[in-house]
Amino acid sequence: MLTTLERALARIVVPAFATLLTCTAAHGQVAFTDVTSQAGLEVEHWDGIAPDHVQRADLEMLIMSAGAVAFDFNRDGWCDIFMTRLEAPCMMFRNNGDGTFTDVAPQVGLDYDGYATGCAVGDIDNDGDLDLYLLTTYPDSRNVFFVNYGGLFVEESRGARAYIPDSTHHCTSATFGDYDRDGHIDLMTTAWQSGTFHKNYIYRNAGGGYFIEDSAGATIDLRNMFGFSASFADVDLDGWQDLLVAADFGTSRFYRSLGAGQLRDQTKVAHVGTDENGMGSTLGDIDNDGDLDWFVTSIFDPEMTCETAPCNWGSTGNRLYRNIGNGDFQDDTDVCGVRDGGWGWGASFFDYDNDGDLDLGMTNGVVFSIPYDDQFHEDPVRIWNNDGTGVMTEVAEAVGVTDNRSGKGFLTLDYDNDGDLDLLIANNASTPVLYRNDGGNDLDWIQLKLRGHRSNHSGLGARVYVTAQAGGVTQMREHRAANNYQSQNEPLLHFGLGTRGLSTIHKIRVVWPVSGTETILTNVDPRQRIVVEEPRDKVVTSRP
Repeated sequence: MLTTLERALARIVVPAFATLLTCTAAHGQVAFTDVTSQAGLEVEHWDGIAPDHVQRADLEMLIMSAGAVAFDFNRDGWCDIFMTRLEAPCMMFRNNGDGTFTDVAPQVGLDYDGYATGCAVGDIDNDGDLDLYLLTTYPDSRNVFFVNYGGLFVEESRGARAYIPDSTHHCTSATFGDYDRDGHIDLMTTAWQSGTFHKNYIYRNAGGGYFIEDSAGATIDLRNMFGFSASFADVDLDGWQDLLVAADFGTSRFYRSLGAGQLRDQTKVAHVGTDENGMGSTLGDIDNDGDLDWFVTSIFDPEMTCETAPCNWGSTGNRLYRNIGNGDFQDDTDVCGVRDGGWGWGASFFDYDNDGDLDLGMTNGVVFSIPYDDQFHEDPVRIWNNDGTGVMTEVAEAVGVTDNRSGKGFLTLDYDNDGDLDLLIANNASTPVLYRNDGGNDLDWIQLKLRGHRSNHSGLGARVYVTAQAGGVTQMREHRAANNYQSQNEPLLHFGLGTRGLSTIHKIRVVWPVSGTETILTNVDPRQRIVVEEPRDKVVTSRP
């Protein structure tokens, strides 16, 4: 059922948001401003000092952790922020609507106190609000599911709800998607650990948010994979979501869907998985050709030798796999200019300047306190600007993104509802940083939220095509709950239109995953956020 706010949004007119468009920066002068302190987000992730009895593998997992997810937990129209912490309660920052946040974790049931790593949200029971899955590591023995009941969360980790009953897991990330296309979102969890048991799991949603472990049913072997981040996404355009996993020590994998919830390892056939130390991951159509390209973060050090670091680490940097159709990719890392990212972690494609193409950002850095990693202690964040063809230019310092701490989570959100995408970086053993986008909304934009009926309620797996002007470029986004690395973007479909003063948008087309129906919108005003609902019948609908 739609809230009062969502019903208003569904009517296409959103006067409240329009009043926020006050930026006067000239186009081309987009800048990010650090507003962490004034927003009230200066809270330390942990002190970086582990108990004496912590084993080395456990300590490494702690050092590699810092998660966050942006979502509107109470459905008031403002994006909130959940952050994981180590040896301290997690925090649920409610957006006050005035640029500030207030931690309400104890009041809403999310003050989990332990060693929390990654997190993810999805509407597991199709009731219209987003539930939270929290991943843990040493010394916890299971992950934790918090079900959202109208803005109040109740832990329901036992019974048929998904949890991992293994006391040795080192869980990293989680992602949701409807890989069997039954209208209920499923779950995958990754873990930085190998062995004879499945440390990475696929859970099938049997309905109502009750999960069944189904790694074997998916017909893939998830053992001996040091999983860091994963995404369900339809990369071959056959209507079924595939599974892409960025993983350490040469174990990244691409599992192509065979339909009906079955997957097949196609890593070598698809010419991917060469990233050596895959950590962060993001997918997007960088060249506006209608399919999803895949970026994976890794370690770049052209001077590394086996004398300076373990030989199995690899050092050839990030990978950008350009989709060339039919489930195949080509390595365009150097063509696109995105190989050097230091010691990479979370990443995301996003159109920060609203010029109509996807730019790219990633965070990086690590402090293991070993001789080799000294050069990565102060890695600067990377932001690449897309020239429209997928060729990128690094501009982080030029646009004001200068954080150089040990970043892990990297996510995008529009926390001030002004029509451009802001950035949040979760740093290990330090405070996060929130960058407000100033000037991105000088160009026109449109934002969409989806509401499924036969498909899952959030519309995960739906494809949205936006053509700003007749005869112009058509942009495509697939609605996904993808994991960037222990972090997840605000579940919002954002399109920069590359125009200024556009009267109406020529065409918006939404293709729904389960029903196969389409929703076509014409003559939609730009500079607003709209809700699009899946048709309840198999008829293409049109609305002025």
